[in-house]
Amino acid sequence: MTGFGKGEGQAGEWKVVSYLRSVNGKGLDITIKAPTYVLPIDQKIKELIKRKVRRGTVHVSLDIQPLGANIPIDVERLKNNIELLKNIANEGSGLRLQDDTLFQLAWKYSEKTTLELDPDLESAILTAIKTAVDDLLESREKEGRILKEDLKARAKKIKELSEKIVEKKDEIIERTKAKVLERAKNLSLPQDHPTVMNEIVFILERMDVEEEVTRLKSHLDRFLSTIDSGGEVGKKLEFLAQEMHREITTLGNKIPDLSEFVVDIKTEVDRIKQQCANVE
Repeated sequence: MTGFGKGEGQAGEWKVVSYLRSVNGKGLDITIKAPTYVLPIDQKIKELIKRKVRRGTVHVSLDIQPLGANIPIDVERLKNNIELLKNIANEGSGLRLQDDTLFQLAWKYSEKTTLELDPDLESAILTAIKTAVDDLLESREKEGRILKEDLKARAKKIKELSEKIVEKKDEIIERTKAKVLERAKNLSLPQDHPTVMNEIVFILERMDVEEEVTRLKSHLDRFLSTIDSGGEVGKKLEFLAQEMHREITTLGNKIPDLSEFVVDIKTEVDRIKQQCANVE
């Protein structure tokens, strides 16, 4: 499910602002954009998010602001990077770098990866992440309420269309039987002739969709009850949508004359499947 969260944390001489953005995903995938010296607590950040987020692709971005503390920098590497960028710019590459841009680029690739992080910085980062996760969940809940109403509306429409199918199917079957009897009459065969009766029985068996309609309604009822049950329901809803698609496909194959309703139901089911990918 999509969402956005922001959090701040401050400890000692460090201030951190964290940003979390989530997009749809079948599993949980977390990517972290942060300076290399934050790597020692990379797993701790992910664990904090995993405790409350179960599904989606979550992008984490950290803005670290030293309030007097020193950022771990390899000074020799910084000097070398500055000289390297200057040489590239001066060798006819066409690059025109301002001093501040050049310094930022050189700085970015001069950060040290340390085995241990400053405890104050770690505290500030984790505090910022916790706040951002709560903010993200609040954002996702708001979207979830809108999504829930949309799914219910689509399920209701499918139910209405399935009721129209029940009304229409008997009319189609009777019309098909009438055609058989008309052909029999043209061949001078009585209605109770074995050939005529066998043809009618075959048609009735081939066009019997009671089982599919019953299962479709059952899946719809379970779908609606699952939506209201709370918890992690995304994968359950996807499974039920897949089962609804299976039943309506079989029904359409049995009675092609119901294609108008079948196409409309499949359209709604496909939209439901897309939306369910957003549900945790």
